[in-house]
Amino acid sequence: MLIKAQDLKVGDQLAEDDGFLWDVTEIIDETKTSITVRLNSDFSSFKDHWKSGPGSLKTFDKRRSLQGISA
Repeated sequence: MLIKAQDLKVGDQLAEDDGFLWDVTEIIDETKTSITVRLNSDFSSFKDHWKSGPGSLKTFDKRRSLQGISA
């Protein structure tokens, strides 16, 4: 499924090329043209572990289409 970066929200999942999913756990910053989100892996079955970690910050152009699953 394709998700427009401008429509990203907490709970969405973004896919890497190999199908590995990253959860959008926080919207860090949003401007007119870009959005920065925190991505965390749900690889661990302990939600407190992966949600509290620093994760990875990723900035996307809002016009970009991303592979993922909408929450």
